Amino acid sequence: MKNKILTAIILITIPFTLTACNVSNIPVIGKYLSGGGGGNDSPAPEKPVTISFWGVWEKPDVMDSVFSRYKMDKPHVTVNYDDRSVLGADQYKETVITRLKEGVAPDVVLVHNSWLPYILDYLSPAPVETISASDYTQKYYPVASDVAVRDNQVYAVPWYYDGLVLVYNKDHFSEIDQLTPPTAWEEFRRIALALTVKAQDGQFVRAGAAIGAADNIDFATDILGLMFAQANITVPDNIDSKSAQDALDFYTLFVKSDGVWNKSLPEASKAFSAGKVSMIFLPTWNLMDIIEANPNMNIGVAPVPQAVAERPVSWGSFWMYAVPKSSSNQKAAWDLIKYITDDQQQDNMFRKASETRPYGPPFASKNLIPNLDTYPTSVFLKPVINTAPFAKSSYFSARSGNKLEVDALREAIESVLTGQTSETALTDCKKKLTGTTSAR
Repeated sequence: MKNKILTAIILITIPFTLTACNVSNIPVIGKYLSGGGGGNDSPAPEKPVTISFWGVWEKPDVMDSVFSRYKMDKPHVTVNYDDRSVLGADQYKETVITRLKEGVAPDVVLVHNSWLPYILDYLSPAPVETISASDYTQKYYPVASDVAVRDNQVYAVPWYYDGLVLVYNKDHFSEIDQLTPPTAWEEFRRIALALTVKAQDGQFVRAGAAIGAADNIDFATDILGLMFAQANITVPDNIDSKSAQDALDFYTLFVKSDGVWNKSLPEASKAFSAGKVSMIFLPTWNLMDIIEANPNMNIGVAPVPQAVAERPVSWGSFWMYAVPKSSSNQKAAWDLIKYITDDQQQDNMFRKASETRPYGPPFASKNLIPNLDTYPTSVFLKPVINTAPFAKSSYFSARSGNKLEVDALREAIESVLTGQTSETALTDCKKKLTGTTSAR
């Protein structure tokens, strides 16, 4: 009996001696002695996760094309996309901020870049292993990092990038032998005067530029906000300064003294589509409406004019993905954001959107700049992308939900047009801005 036991021990120990393995490596025996699973190391299936996602402006089929690809990698994740465009920007912002404060916001929410300074306390930063601040600042433009990165943490990621460009009618330019778009404001003013055509009774045949008023220029506050930024004016602290007054006076002189535009004309975009004005300022997403309304128009797109050529400043206005603190799926939500803002997915989204409209959302990632050259519509987008590195922004961005701030500046413009001084108009504007606002 002792010989049988000794033989069994030798048979068991020989494999250890020859292969340097341990008891847990031996099938059947190792399974029970080490508590292992008999060599089956497959991870346990991940628990199902449903991410609620609020978006605006982008069609659900474009977003669903991205979500379906994500689900191939993450089959346990379901994304419920809710297109909130029907609310309009003002109501959407009010709803988002109310939900953030009440702690009942969706897992992913689209917010305008101008909101970030006032809602950071309600947002969850991205896990460093998902999106680091250093990687973020290398990939995105400073105008995004300035509002979305705090204490070395990332709070929002751009869906795309956009801002003001100068849009002009090339045929009108040819009539006055103007070969290139203006690069400075005084040059812009001279060309606007030359392009203006009036009948004998003083009525407009064609306006030179849509600038100087508020009521019939959708992006009036963006244009004036750009001028403030170029004059290095801090909003709202210095909005009543002499530099701000000079900017407002310059803006309104196009109506008050130059007569290149007036309040009787149609809204700027419609006037341009009909050939009734030669130059306008727009974001590229609004330009798509003009291209679709008049596809045969000979349109030129250029960077905005500068006040100081050596210190260029452009204007950025765009939407960003963020995760509220109230989300119970923060890690999964940030993983989704990282995926859909990946360069490849952004390019795929651009291609998908371009199937049903002139072009997709301009790339937010600096890495994708070379990709623009592969699209014929790059002529419309390059001016805004090329000026993105020196863009500034504020809550004067129109159609971004900042109703109180935009209305306050519009009222200042109209006050000057009706005879008030720019000093008084901006003093009143500052009082409205530093009081109770919708974002504070």
